[in-house]
Amino acid sequence: MTDQAFQDFLDESNVYLKTRVAKSQEAFGIGQYERYDYDLPSGRFWWSDAGVTKVEARVIPVGSISTESNTWLWAWANPHLDDVSMTEIERVRAFGEEHGINKLTDHKWDADEFDGGEMTSIASRLLEADSAYRSPSRTGFLFLLLTDLHYVSERCAS
Repeated sequence: MTDQAFQDFLDESNVYLKTRVAKSQEAFGIGQYERYDYDLPSGRFWWSDAGVTKVEARVIPVGSISTESNTWLWAWANPHLDDVSMTEIERVRAFGEEHGINKLTDHKWDADEFDGGEMTSIASRLLEADSAYRSPSRTGFLFLLLTDLHYVSERCAS
């Protein structure tokens, strides 16, 4: 893939994710709940108020940004995620191999939060995610894709 073709693909991916995030915020009130939690080994992400789960989704880890080393690390290369399925995010890596895109195949590289957002946008487009989430930690951010968003019960939707 040429540099221009990659930039065009990245721009399209950014628009794709921005649109999907806005739709999920409108449809499910994402960002309005008091708490979110996730369990990567089970692939579950949920939002709650007062301890009551309101909305759930399936979660796919994309990768992380370290604000200490200023690097991006793909989820498939993270030894702390050995108990998490990487089947879907491996498809992004395969796309990178097929098209010669080093940022999608190199397990770790110099990056900042902006780069993490771009990799998440690309992954969201390739995997047709419904939304994405950036979870902060004391040493950076974990970038996640969300699919199969749904209310836990019909009474939550009203």
